[in-house]
Amino acid sequence: MIPLQHKAAGHEGPMQSIDGSLFVKPTTNQEIEFYNKTQVKRMKLGDIEYGESLFDWMPEYVGVLYPGASNDLIRETNGRIDQDLLNKATDTLEIEGENKQYLILNNVLNGFSQPSIMDIKLGSILYDDSASIEKIERMKNVSKTTTSGSLSFRIAGMIIKDDFEGKLPQDLPHLKMKDVCNKDFEKEYLTFNKYFGRKLTKENVSEGLKIFFRYNKLPKKVQDIIIQNFYVRLQMLYNCLLDEEVRIVSGSLFFVFENDIERWEKLGYEDPIIQPQLANDEDEDDEEEEDTDDDVVNAPLSTLKFIDFAHAKYTPTQGYDEGIVSGIENLFEIIEHV
Repeated sequence: MIPLQHKAAGHEGPMQSIDGSLFVKPTTNQEIEFYNKTQVKRMKLGDIEYGESLFDWMPEYVGVLYPGASNDLIRETNGRIDQDLLNKATDTLEIEGENKQYLILNNVLNGFSQPSIMDIKLGSILYDDSASIEKIERMKNVSKTTTSGSLSFRIAGMIIKDDFEGKLPQDLPHLKMKDVCNKDFEKEYLTFNKYFGRKLTKENVSEGLKIFFRYNKLPKKVQDIIIQNFYVRLQMLYNCLLDEEVRIVSGSLFFVFENDIERWEKLGYEDPIIQPQLANDEDEDDEEEEDTDDDVVNAPLSTLKFIDFAHAKYTPTQGYDEGIVSGIENLFEIIEHV
């Protein structure tokens, strides 16, 4: 495992496999349980339209990883394990605290050449019942003073391709870009930290979204395709969540689009709302696995995923999560006019 190459927001610790196909992050029992329940729920639904289940909007769940050697491995090797090698592997996965388990997902970014990434935190309530009094007060203040409170969503972070040789977007009222944006000249990216989204207001959050979608050298027709596709996906996710009896605290929407115009040209500017290879996995069970070189060809040109379920749970008979649904509704209404 190696450190994650692109991270728009969130805690320290996310990693990826060397080939980029897997995403690994520290997790909780509650998040693992939510992924498992969502997977089982989807299997019980049978043949439904892609996008009607929350499962369809989540990154593909692979499993859970624990540091150290398993009992099976110890038995198979008669206890003869290179301790130095084991220590190095374990050190790679070590995190502070008691939590030593890791969620393994298919890496949403795999196959993208020059991904631009945005993490949007949903909901106006940013804490759950297990939070400390200090955290509750802190999160209440974050919600009250940001678009989390006024719109039920907040930009938590962005990474965009540096198409203008380090030139930052124009400052916004009460927001100087140099204070919230870092230049990575080696990777040729601009990284917007959490204070970028916290300083945006209900009145100018559309300008923040415009930076993500428009501050690049992609042709306008490509930008328009990207925005329209995300608009439709958000509507589909909105309709899906109206039928889901869940409570998701601090869940995020993960936006990705391809900034490499050569990939757009190679794929004929075709960016399906639903990626066929994801919707029709069941029809491909008997096909041989394709080479990893084909990942770039098969990867979508843009995608939307719902992520971060450490504080998520199913709540039968309690209806849908109004905070999440309201945030998505406000978001697609604003994005439509970016």
